[in-house]
Amino acid sequence: MEFTLTPLSWGAESNLYLGAYLGLKVVIKERIRKPYMNPKLAERLIRERTITEAKILWEANSLSVRAPLPLKIDPENGIIIMSYIEGVLLRDMIYSQGFNEKIESTMKEIGYYIAKLHDYHIVHGDLTTSNVIISTGGLVYLIDFGLSFHSKRAEDKAMDLRVLERAVESTHPDYKEKLMEPFYSAYFSKVNEGEYIRHSLEDIRLRGRYVKERQAQA
Repeated sequence: MEFTLTPLSWGAESNLYLGAYLGLKVVIKERIRKPYMNPKLAERLIRERTITEAKILWEANSLSVRAPLPLKIDPENGIIIMSYIEGVLLRDMIYSQGFNEKIESTMKEIGYYIAKLHDYHIVHGDLTTSNVIISTGGLVYLIDFGLSFHSKRAEDKAMDLRVLERAVESTHPDYKEKLMEPFYSAYFSKVNEGEYIRHSLEDIRLRGRYVKERQAQA
């Protein structure tokens, strides 16, 4: 593969580069090989996760869930070349603007997106306000499907929701209820098997509270 690279961000699981490919502005994602891991196991995991991520990105786009479009993959080297989304992270928009009608409508749209993904048994795996981009044209995109996977289990889908709750609690504590209410209103109005997912979510919350209580008593 031949393309120019400009470092964009570094992470525990992957590095991102900004570049050009086939005349397009793109993001190149390269999964990191863990030095402590058995080389053959590391190669297999990188290959499988790269294929899964690219496949789910395609599936999301086919479901009209806006996400980067994979243009080329190199599973052996853990590389995905995908479309670049020009815009601002939802996290940064909340930091700069607080809660407003645009943020509310964005949370609703995320709720619809996640409901659609869950109905097709796709779990995002890392749902945070840092993994949502509002494009310069005002469109909402989900990004970073690096931990995504397929599952029919209500508990896995509920955990997707709990990850978002925890992210909002830690990143935007002053707006937790205002952010989550429109998300859940949209999500549960659309998702199939909503009651099973709701019960699983409450079980996860209860387990979390139990662990906190035990830790406080220790």
